[in-house]
Amino acid sequence: MSRLRLTGVWPAPPRRGWRAAAFRLAVAVTTGAALAAAFPAPDIGPLALLALVPLLLVVETTRPRLAGALGFVAGLTFFGLHLLWIAEFLSWTGGVAWLAWGALSATQAVFVAAFFALVPATRRLGPLRLLVLPACWATLELLRAHQPLGGFPWGLLALTQHDAGPLLPLARAVGGYGLAAVIVAVNLAAAFWLRTMVATPAPAAAPAPTGDGAAATGSDGAGATAPGADGAGATAPGVAVAGRPAAGGGAVAKVAAADGPVPGVGGDDAAAARRDGLGGWRRLAVLVGLPVLVAALIPARVLVPAAPAPSGPPLDLVVVQGGLRGGRGLALGQASEAVFANHVRLTERLALTPGPPADLVVWGEGAADRDPLASADRLAEVARAAGAAAAPILLGATTRVDQRHLATEALLFTQGGQLADRYRKRRLVPFGEYVPFGGFIGRLIPATREGVPVDKVPGERLEPLVVDGVGVGVLICWESAYAEDARQATRDGARVLLVMTNNASFGDGPGSRQHLASSQLRAVEEGRSVVQAAVTGISAVIGPDGRISSRTGLYQQTTMRAGVLPSQGLTPYTRSGRMIEAGLLGVAVAGVLAGALLWWVGRRRARLAVEGGRRGPSPSLRELQSLGRGAPPPTADGGAAAAPAGQRIEDR
Repeated sequence: MSRLRLTGVWPAPPRRGWRAAAFRLAVAVTTGAALAAAFPAPDIGPLALLALVPLLLVVETTRPRLAGALGFVAGLTFFGLHLLWIAEFLSWTGGVAWLAWGALSATQAVFVAAFFALVPATRRLGPLRLLVLPACWATLELLRAHQPLGGFPWGLLALTQHDAGPLLPLARAVGGYGLAAVIVAVNLAAAFWLRTMVATPAPAAAPAPTGDGAAATGSDGAGATAPGADGAGATAPGVAVAGRPAAGGGAVAKVAAADGPVPGVGGDDAAAARRDGLGGWRRLAVLVGLPVLVAALIPARVLVPAAPAPSGPPLDLVVVQGGLRGGRGLALGQASEAVFANHVRLTERLALTPGPPADLVVWGEGAADRDPLASADRLAEVARAAGAAAAPILLGATTRVDQRHLATEALLFTQGGQLADRYRKRRLVPFGEYVPFGGFIGRLIPATREGVPVDKVPGERLEPLVVDGVGVGVLICWESAYAEDARQATRDGARVLLVMTNNASFGDGPGSRQHLASSQLRAVEEGRSVVQAAVTGISAVIGPDGRISSRTGLYQQTTMRAGVLPSQGLTPYTRSGRMIEAGLLGVAVAGVLAGALLWWVGRRRARLAVEGGRRGPSPSLRELQSLGRGAPPPTADGGAAAAPAGQRIEDR
């Protein structure tokens, strides 16, 4: 009795069973971890250009449902690592902090899952997926940045390029969401290129079945091939049965060819290449064209219009950073009093600095945590500090709206201590400045009201404050994470952008650096200098190219003085940002609809082929999936199907 020996042509991951599940899970976790490493704190930005590739290769030949599950694991890993600072941010709630961390990570991971589910779902679009899938990623980022509860614009892919990344200048033309689409396109191109590299060149099309249901044979007696259930045909390319002709494709091959693959993990790359038309010159075009296309992105950054030129003399700004490490409960109030006193003291010291006075002194968000407009003593201290510095002061304060509500505001005081203008924060942090559905959530989880006993009220207007004749666009805290806020302020006349924040709740973790990355991206998008004034750090001066010229450390009590150059013109993104984002949304929706239509047409044609032209019963899904596992099912003419793709069977 002869024995069969299976030898793999290409090493392939396991197809089924616990080993396959473990392999897929490991790839998903690796992808999520690599993506997290591209952001601060590891901050290996170029890694983002390849971080998605491992999971893209795996899900290419899986079903959308499985691809979505693996994407969820990758997203959960990414956000779980990226958002570890949440536990510090909500440390006063005890165990609820970890519950919030897990819930937020899982919610954001759903959007990553949706993207990876679309990878196999849009397979019928062929090369158009290089346009559709990046647009889908950008659209999902747009969605999660605004929904639910005002959204969570954190961990956006473009932020991986914040520190002079190779693709960062493109944000001046297409914005952060467009830049994210470019990064995803690079990942997709790399994944497609790798699949094509390891694939056997596509063979000729399979001959039509003969009247008895077997495939016609060629001159050498070998059976024709056709794609099977998991990318392998009834007799797949690269599979030979020594001493006998290969079996014909029959009914199984006919249905698989008409309806596309019933994917597995490894799949047969040659069959996949044939289905995608990657034979001959098309294969060569992929192998040569995709690297050229990706490499062209590097010089493309030179073609992006330069940032608007500076206009007018520099604005002399002083950032005062007097924060302390906060406590919990009553200690937090004591720290707030000390923080205010530190800002007054450091500002009064400016009188000892030689040279002319500054044009503006800035205290970050929450430097005056008790309303200076409702306290004569505190207002007098602000006036004394402004007089000593001989400069107006823009300070962040918590103000009282009424007996039940507070507000976070930027208050501009003249050199004489009079209130000249104010800006109220418009985008409030859920569970940080208000409790959503407070009546219900507050009773369900009482800890949420311990840190937020009173809800804050959002502002309504966003327009620049005028300082020494220069429009200054003020953004408070995480408003800098919303691209449209900086865009609107710039269009309305802001020549310098100012981010006032209090990052004490981030602790020593990477949250402060992640926040700073958002300000760097805003600087490039708008072509403006950005000053970030943080009560506890990191404070920084950022040029229109995204580079940091001055910065402070965390919890460092100091002042930072810089001449900030105002700019007048608008970048392409500032002028057309809304149209660019609408275009990404349109491409994504059109691509998904087209993919769904092609899937429906393919299913209909397969059904008609089964009903009208085949002998014997239609092969079930289990029969299709059984190809390559154990004994293959018989073909329509009674012959046995061949072994899985990528293997060789020899008589011995």
